Amino acid sequence: MRTKDELFRAAQREVAARRQRAVMQAEDARRAAFAAHPDLAAADDAQMHAGLALAKAAALGGDVEAARTALTQADAALADAAKAAGYDEAAFAPAFACPLCRDTGMYQGAPCRCVADIARRLRREEINAASPLGLCEFATFDVTRYPAEPEPELGMPVQAYMEKLLHFCENYAQKFGPQSGNLLFMGHAGLGKTHLALAIAGAVLDGGHDVLYASAAALAARLGREHFDFDSGDEWLTACQQADLLILDDLGTEYITPLTISVLYELINARMLANRPTVYTTNITDQSVFVARYTEKVASRMLGGCKIFKFFGADQRL
Repeated sequence: MRTKDELFRAAQREVAARRQRAVMQAEDARRAAFAAHPDLAAADDAQMHAGLALAKAAALGGDVEAARTALTQADAALADAAKAAGYDEAAFAPAFACPLCRDTGMYQGAPCRCVADIARRLRREEINAASPLGLCEFATFDVTRYPAEPEPELGMPVQAYMEKLLHFCENYAQKFGPQSGNLLFMGHAGLGKTHLALAIAGAVLDGGHDVLYASAAALAARLGREHFDFDSGDEWLTACQQADLLILDDLGTEYITPLTISVLYELINARMLANRPTVYTTNITDQSVFVARYTEKVASRMLGGCKIFKFFGADQRL
């Protein structure tokens, strides 16, 4: 799990490597063409010498106009030789993947959008490695699998309620920003909590925001190791604090220690102060259990700062 800055640097390195490959492939094609067509190689050599002669004339005060005319003639001779050999003007030009920045990573004095696209792809790969992100989309959330009968606690059919919740989540992802607020999905296992949370994550990623996903158990274990590894630093904690959206899945499955409580408090508090939304999911349905498990200080920040949705129905996995 990398921070936004680390992900951006990784994307820049990928763009630089892509540019180097394009340049090397173009040079290989050029060498192969010159080996096959000596006249083309000679015309290219003449053009190079004409260019050097013009530079020398400009620097040392020679006949610049004559040198410029000679270079123009050499350019034309090279174009004719290439055409005669069956090559067009772009045959030996590097085939850059991004037409805007030509794989430099910068466009009009700012990072090119291709760098951001790569960073989002790298983040999506990270999330996919830890979750079924690719399977969890709004379009694949089937509300017809929920009961059509009324639920006494809801006062309406579960299916209708889940359809409203689906639309709410779609709207949340579409309008996502620092003021979006936190969400808490609670309910028994297999009711679609993680599916909707990951659907939000995918849509928010597509919207150009940075998203992190972590299961509570994996996060607690990793942060515990980082805490006692003084050489590693708190990379995971920093990444989770900085993400535009954090998906913290399966609260209640982590091994609780005083350190876990301390780190959770630091993470939740830092994100609240920075107005960075978090989506939590949990199988815990009793808020008093939250307080008993996470302490009142942590539970109040999770429960009090969230819009809470309870999930109903039968286990969809079964």
